[in-house]
Amino acid sequence: MVSVGLSVLAGFLLSAAFAPLGFWFAVPVAIAVFLYSVTKTRHPFPNAFLFAAVFNYLTLEWSGQFVGLVPVLFLVLLQSVFYIPLGFISFKRDRYSRIWLVLPVILIADEVRSVFPFQGFGWNRLSFSQADAPFRIIASYLGDSSLTFLSVLLGIALYLLFARAQLTSIALVILVCTAALFVPVQSSGQGSIRVLAVQGNVPRLGLDFNSRAEEVFNMHLSKTQKALNQIEAKPDFIVWPENAVDVDPFLNEEVGEKISNLARSSSIPIIVGAVLRDSNQPKNASIMWNSEGNVESIYVKRTLTPFGEYIPLRSLSELVSPFAETVADFIPGTMSIRHKINNANVAPIICYELINDSNVNSNVAASNLVVVQTNNATFADSGQSIQQLDISRIRAIEQNRWVISVSTTGVSAIIDNRGVVRSITKQNEAAYIESQVPLIQEESIAHRLNGYSAILIIAFSILVYLRKRRMNV
Repeated sequence: MVSVGLSVLAGFLLSAAFAPLGFWFAVPVAIAVFLYSVTKTRHPFPNAFLFAAVFNYLTLEWSGQFVGLVPVLFLVLLQSVFYIPLGFISFKRDRYSRIWLVLPVILIADEVRSVFPFQGFGWNRLSFSQADAPFRIIASYLGDSSLTFLSVLLGIALYLLFARAQLTSIALVILVCTAALFVPVQSSGQGSIRVLAVQGNVPRLGLDFNSRAEEVFNMHLSKTQKALNQIEAKPDFIVWPENAVDVDPFLNEEVGEKISNLARSSSIPIIVGAVLRDSNQPKNASIMWNSEGNVESIYVKRTLTPFGEYIPLRSLSELVSPFAETVADFIPGTMSIRHKINNANVAPIICYELINDSNVNSNVAASNLVVVQTNNATFADSGQSIQQLDISRIRAIEQNRWVISVSTTGVSAIIDNRGVVRSITKQNEAAYIESQVPLIQEESIAHRLNGYSAILIIAFSILVYLRKRRMNV
């Protein structure tokens, strides 16, 4: 029973690394507690699953805020299965070498669940909890997986410190993590641009945030007009969040004309998030009107949210949750598009795409600024929005780009290429943020590796385990 309690405690501690608590150092503490628990039990595989289930439920409980408990438990079950192989650590014959299995198992689990099933759901990959870690800059060289590697490595060192005085291994871990503190930031700014990001809020929170046509649009239009009257320096462009235009601006001529007039009268380009309905199936789009009031570029979201923008296994899903019947299947986009504004090439990333590595990498290519457009109205007053902000911070470091993250309900933020939040709004209120932001052309090493960094880190972690096993230390 002690090991069961420790597994639950380890899962709770791991969840504490994510918002709303956000203690990055909780990861190594959780790993150390789990390693102790799994080496003290005769039932390691159930304990590993329990550890993962507690962690996943506590970090993802917001996903059931309006759809009920059953879908959340289904999600937690799927996410937790990938951690069951952690049970292999418990074998007594070479226990101290087997603890090093935790590195490749967690790294592989995070990568696999990010792509499978249903395009994956890597929202709570351990790396995304490390936005405040002192070694976070290493992500611009070796990708976000390097943050998982280092935080788990610290957990192993902490376990060894209390379980067995293995000073050589502990010293090596400390040396590696200390070296990561001195990794320089990659940056090569070429000019700057002034941005106005508008968080217009919504009339009500929940699934029906846009039940009254044009209401969300009018709130964003009104807040933008007020902001333009209040700010001193004219922005080079305006950006609205995902779903800020809650009707199709091409089918609703009045709405389309209002956006066009806003851009034309202010001589400021505007990027808006809108749902297009020019067919039986909708499209989630990022649309730019230029300063003359004409549509210049349209990006259609390529990575759709499972159970939010399309329903996998629809007949089964509708039995599990009645809300599945209300979700229309969106059409995914097929191309990466950059919005061109003066000397800025703006890469749009729409909400859920943020956790898709290949989607982020291909969108950011040939860009010098990133805009994340998101709608958090469905999950307001939960940890979801801050969790997403932390993911944006990691992406800013990894891609060596400033990121403008704008939400309907907050939080919205301006993030530099070190992952530092320069400006931020509060949740559930109309607000705006403006700033002069650098345009960085230089691609990070992590971007150039294009996902191969994760493979390299996993391979290295396996080699570390094999070496430790051969040495039996």
